[in-house]
Amino acid sequence: MKRFVLSLPLFVFVASCGGGVSPSTPPPAPPQPPRTLTGLEPFAPRTEIRVGQRVGPLVAYGSYDDGTTGTVDAVWTSSDPDVVAIGEDGLAEGVGAGTAVVTATFEGFSVELEFMVEDANPRSTKDRPDDIGGPQVHFVYAVPRDWEDRNRDRFGEVERAALSIQNWLASEVGQTLRLDTYQGRPDVSFLRLSFTHQEGDGTAGGTVHDLLREARSLEVSGDKLLAFFYEGSVAGVCGSAPILGRGGAVYMGCADAELGAAEDAVSTYEVVMVHEFFHAFGAVASCAPNYVPGSHVNDLENDLMFAGVDREPRGGETFIDVGRDDYYGHGRPDCNDVSRSRFLRTAPSGMAGASVEVRLPPGDWPVRCELEH
Repeated sequence: MKRFVLSLPLFVFVASCGGGVSPSTPPPAPPQPPRTLTGLEPFAPRTEIRVGQRVGPLVAYGSYDDGTTGTVDAVWTSSDPDVVAIGEDGLAEGVGAGTAVVTATFEGFSVELEFMVEDANPRSTKDRPDDIGGPQVHFVYAVPRDWEDRNRDRFGEVERAALSIQNWLASEVGQTLRLDTYQGRPDVSFLRLSFTHQEGDGTAGGTVHDLLREARSLEVSGDKLLAFFYEGSVAGVCGSAPILGRGGAVYMGCADAELGAAEDAVSTYEVVMVHEFFHAFGAVASCAPNYVPGSHVNDLENDLMFAGVDREPRGGETFIDVGRDDYYGHGRPDCNDVSRSRFLRTAPSGMAGASVEVRLPPGDWPVRCELEH
């Protein structure tokens, strides 16, 4: 009996240390069968590019039979390397005007993107002859002397931005800018600045005044408001303009949005530019019912001229004077109404009411604006 009793703990000890499975431990999951690739989906930031422009990286997404997707290490080739060349870094570069098919191949599957390449716009460092007379808005691409020139004027980004602003204004308020054009297209000037990016970053509330001074070299003629897309950052803000001044600026370092993505879509940069235009047109006057110091409004967060204080950043839709009671279309003769600006005119028939997408990423709105004096 003693022998039997003494052997019991040994039996328990051996059982508990010999690799047995506790009742509370779930059994290991059976191995999953390998998923099967069913197709590919290609992506490029844009497929309409200019000679000398590089876009990418190109990405191929694999679709699998279990409903999942993921990026795959596809091989990219071009049907005509003299039109579009694919670099080792996965970027597509416009080499010559024309069309080319770019193909991604992976594990027996292939998928195509058609690229259209146009010649780059000729660069202009002077105000060119006007198509129309009277007050106009003239766009400028300005780059500090030590900063990278990203050719936003030559690659059509500023031109598309100007046209998308026109379409957005037409859809929102039935008016457009009196846009400075040359031979039917937006006249865009290039301005290489005499000051460095660091010097520009420290100017804060005086940046537009500095840009206007430098823009004298453009020999701008007539009654023109200058709209600067500035390549760089300034004091942590997205834009600035003096009230009833001669220009406004948007600072490209303030967001990761795409400038001039499409003529039927506006991003952070285009919406901020309209915000600065409206400052230059006199908004928001202190007689507005929802005025707050700094010439903004504080009634609705998705208003173009909202102050943007004491709230969480957001994106999404943005509208021009919700309620038409503060700065646009209120009709009061004793308070500034931007709709009467000499730089605006009635939108051509067919433009008003068109659908324009507003692409404001979360965190990019309300605008971080520096009012200049």
